[in-house]
Amino acid sequence: MARRRAKKAVRRRSPKGNVAIDDAVYGAIRRAMLSGRLRPGTKLQEPVLARLLKVSRERVRKALHRLVHERWLEAVPNRGTFVPAPSVEELRELYEVRAILEDAVVAKLARGTANGSAQKLKSHVAEERSAVKSGDRSRLFGLSTEFHALLADLCGNEQLSSTLRALLPRSSLHFSLFAPPELHNCAGPHDHGDIVKAVLAGDADKARTLMRDHLSGLVEMLSAREAPRAAMPLDEIFRELSPAKRS
Repeated sequence: MARRRAKKAVRRRSPKGNVAIDDAVYGAIRRAMLSGRLRPGTKLQEPVLARLLKVSRERVRKALHRLVHERWLEAVPNRGTFVPAPSVEELRELYEVRAILEDAVVAKLARGTANGSAQKLKSHVAEERSAVKSGDRSRLFGLSTEFHALLADLCGNEQLSSTLRALLPRSSLHFSLFAPPELHNCAGPHDHGDIVKAVLAGDADKARTLMRDHLSGLVEMLSAREAPRAAMPLDEIFRELSPAKRS
């Protein structure tokens, strides 16, 4: 009997199970960030998140460390972990580098997309449109970021892809914190379909112009820094984001 219980305990603590729970906690906090409901300066306290997400503080701590490493969050010595308040200057510097990289990305793709690229791009844009219709802001913002990563990945240049991917989390943070509640028909995921059409048509000049306008539109929109929305209670933010089981 004791041996049987020990085997069950080992199964419960299997590496795959642990990784899945860790990823679920990380994903819940990241979705809360992407939703725009976590405001700049919000302190993310381990005991509170552990209670809301129904997991151990250790799980929460690991997720917060990962998000700090990716620059989604900011760890302040002797104070805790906070949602950062990135500056407009940082925003402009990030997008200046992105504009250089992504100009090269779309030009390279337009000159010759690899097999399967067309279907991947069209499918991704269709997913974004579905997220727009459903009003799922968190999913839409995640897909919007992944669109730019997908373009780079399809170039087949690992160095280019990894360099751009390193910039995207911080760019996404600006988008999550400072994008207006309702996106208008430019300077957002709405532009992605036109960029894909130009790439697949082999029109490098048009693709580059569209990407340049898209990124500069994002900078203009996010620099506006509309009046901050009232902070929501963490209980309300995380109500539907709890991982399935306690650990």
